[in-house]
Amino acid sequence: MSYQVIARKYRPQTFTNLTGQEHVSRTLEHALDQGRLHHAYLFSGVRGTGKTTTARIFAKGLNCAVGITSKPCLECVSCREIASGNSIDVLEIDAASNTGVDNVRDVIINSIAIAPARDRYKVFVIDEVHMLSTSAFNALLKTLEEPPPHVVFIMATTELHKLPDTILSRCQQFEFRQIQSEKIFQRLRVIATDEAVTVSDAALRDIARAAAGSMRDAQSAFDQVIAFSGAEVREEDVIAALGLVSTTLLDRVTEAIVGQDGATVLGLVDELASRGYDLRNFARELMAWLRHLLVVKSGITSPEVLGVADVELARLVELSERFSEEDLVRSFHLLASVEKEIKDSPYPRFALEVGLYKLIHTLRLRPLPEIIARLEALETQLNSAGGSFRSTLTERSVPAGAPDRAPAPALAPRPALRPQPLKRSPEAPVAPDEPPGFGDFNPFDETVPPEIDEPGPQKSYRASAAPARSEASEREQTVSSVGRGPEVESICAELDRLNRGLLLTALEEAQSIEYAEGRLIVTFGNESVFAARLRDSLSFFRELGQRLFGQPMRIEVRLNEAGAAAAADQAKQTDELLRQRALNNPTVRMFLEKFRGEVVDVTELPTKA
Repeated sequence: MSYQVIARKYRPQTFTNLTGQEHVSRTLEHALDQGRLHHAYLFSGVRGTGKTTTARIFAKGLNCAVGITSKPCLECVSCREIASGNSIDVLEIDAASNTGVDNVRDVIINSIAIAPARDRYKVFVIDEVHMLSTSAFNALLKTLEEPPPHVVFIMATTELHKLPDTILSRCQQFEFRQIQSEKIFQRLRVIATDEAVTVSDAALRDIARAAAGSMRDAQSAFDQVIAFSGAEVREEDVIAALGLVSTTLLDRVTEAIVGQDGATVLGLVDELASRGYDLRNFARELMAWLRHLLVVKSGITSPEVLGVADVELARLVELSERFSEEDLVRSFHLLASVEKEIKDSPYPRFALEVGLYKLIHTLRLRPLPEIIARLEALETQLNSAGGSFRSTLTERSVPAGAPDRAPAPALAPRPALRPQPLKRSPEAPVAPDEPPGFGDFNPFDETVPPEIDEPGPQKSYRASAAPARSEASEREQTVSSVGRGPEVESICAELDRLNRGLLLTALEEAQSIEYAEGRLIVTFGNESVFAARLRDSLSFFRELGQRLFGQPMRIEVRLNEAGAAAAADQAKQTDELLRQRALNNPTVRMFLEKFRGEVVDVTELPTKA
């Protein structure tokens, strides 16, 4: 067969032509030029990155007719035979076909003492060395550690982790990296020029992107595309021949997802399925696209790092502004699970459609800090709007044309505590025609109880300048104000400044508050969520006291006598109920009868979710 495939025809013959492995070629060139040669080298890396090619170039440098050099002549007999793979002194061994200890003994150990037939060095190139058996590795150890001076070992593997540490410690190791898409693109452009093939940059970039860092894969794919389309290659030909997903389609899908357009997403999936695309490959391509968006979002906009054209980069920058980093991370993980579902599902199209719909709904989520910030802002607005709301409602409660009254006496404002509603005293009689909610109760100003005027057949209700409080109301107001000295006022003011509305409300609901010697004593009439909230905030009040008074503050939550008695009665009733339930349990009764025991204590275990 006269035709030679592109991967073999354009195989690098010198270190200068080696693409994407500059760290390896530079080290080996210096080793050849300085004569610092090791007896064993290990090349590792993914497929198609130049491991075997580098081994051949290094062997040429060792055995070239001009001498040990980093720039072999490529014209001598040794260079030509090594390039064609039929040199008698450079033995290329496939470890996948020679895995046993007998193969290693026959091919390597028994012939290693024989001097080279013509060249300076006998070079053993062992490809896929990880395929050797354990016994073969053990047989090779001594030879690999102290070979004759005319022997050099070069081993190549794609699975470095399978090699024993005893082998690794006897070799100089070189890791071959995945080749950047931009470098693959440049190499393909040189090949296209030499082959007189007309192809656009976009088409070549699609081929380079599909190669996933492997130069050999890229060259084989280019060969396939040329066979499909001829001397003129269009971007559509690359997509059709290789089954790729174009960046235009990826952009349309991403635009539909960020726009939460489910109908368009389903239409694009139908288009993919009708054209025969590999849906799993599409999911992987979309993951790579989201990865590009995340990289751009982080501030990296280098086309070399992303492996995209300048036009695609501009579009990526534009799209990244419509995502948050959290959205991209969640979307990437979701697509990774969708890709696995497509692989295992008997209905891959359905799995992809549902996965993309999940992606749309994921973008509607909001970060928890943002929600908390919005709630705090809303609480601040409500607190700031409270005063104007009260004054507006009070003005509306005074009917037009009502007789003037003397203004109510000014009271000292309480900066932190909002006014407490006065409870109706049981001793204060209720007017027979008094509507509910009026009388001694005013939810906005505890010092201005409403008064009933009867100027005619219709009654009006408005604020009175001379509040007529009952004796019981006066006593209750006095009790609720006990202990609210300047320290308590400072605490309430600080809570209001910090927008701790729930704690402030809890203090307002208390019957009495007293501060003495670093202790804040809060008394409630009964057990409530406010009392529990204060008990859960011990560390907060400790720091608050340190900041306000220069010493930590302890908070004690108490119940008054009636509340404590009610809590004790409730606890007693609960204990009796639990004890009765235990005595009615058949297992408990059996133990009591058999062992003549008695129930000492009953504890209710938490219910498992």
